[in-house]
Amino acid sequence: MLKSFRNNNIIVQIITVLAVAGMMWGNSFAHPNAHMPSGGGSLFYWLTSALSPLMATIIAFVLMLVEGVLLTSILYRHKLIGQGNLFPLLFFVIAFSSGRPTLTPILLGTLFLILAIEQLLLTTTLLSIGLDRTFGAAACVGMATILCPTMVVFTIPVIISMFNYSLYNWRDWAMFILGFLAPWILVETYYWVNDELFYRNYLLLYTITDFHLRIGGSFLQWVVSIVFLLFIVWGIMKVVGMSRNRNINFNKNVTTLLLFSIGSLLLAGYSQLFPVATANFAIPFACCATYIFMDNGTSGFSKQRNELWLNLFFIATILFFVLTNWFVKLT
Repeated sequence: MLKSFRNNNIIVQIITVLAVAGMMWGNSFAHPNAHMPSGGGSLFYWLTSALSPLMATIIAFVLMLVEGVLLTSILYRHKLIGQGNLFPLLFFVIAFSSGRPTLTPILLGTLFLILAIEQLLLTTTLLSIGLDRTFGAAACVGMATILCPTMVVFTIPVIISMFNYSLYNWRDWAMFILGFLAPWILVETYYWVNDELFYRNYLLLYTITDFHLRIGGSFLQWVVSIVFLLFIVWGIMKVVGMSRNRNINFNKNVTTLLLFSIGSLLLAGYSQLFPVATANFAIPFACCATYIFMDNGTSGFSKQRNELWLNLFFIATILFFVLTNWFVKLT
């Protein structure tokens, strides 16, 4: 199976991704969640209020696949991974499929978060950095925050990324502020026109300030959570080691992804400490797990031996997340 991913066998990869997604979403399709998850902004509930539980599940499933494909294509285009494999899509699906997946504020917000990453990574491939990129990245984070208010923590990675890409000019910061506020101005104007400004902002403030750490969960939940985080730590260590032999653009792009990994940690802190809400870590998990299983460039007998064990480990990893998903609720 691992060989199919490394040899860019698209058909086998697509079948594997859909099979994993189908097995992990089976319970959600059979018994759709009738209660809309909490933690979303007013816009999220307005967009989803008319959806039936089954329709919400179908939309969530399709949106998850679209986001995974988009993230994978971004990594391709910016040469962070080799072209032709769907590792990021597979692990993105695993992260968002854990528990009893459904349409959530984080799922919708992640779409705009991926678009923000794209705007930031474009700064290393353009001859001149346009203010529209800064505005676009900030506007995407602003939109993600409207859909999922706790995603306001991702303003920190974006701000640090601006220093990473040497965006020091006051015009860049002015466009960042305007970009972040632009979607908020539109939404707040709508609330004001409909005389809902106080009520909606009260709910928003409550959601953002509802910070609590909860330590609990079953033994199996703890095992899955720890394994999930270990994959992220292992992947980060491997990426850092690879960056020593890469060019400056690669290192800047990797730094941006690492900053968003830190943002995911802050996001998870809003709701719980353990067990991990795996959807919060979908982007860093997809990137980090990809680097773990990508070809390490060794050769000879050592490579054949490592390939055998790595292939078994790859299969065991997929089975672990699929099987545990049948017995434990993580989200």
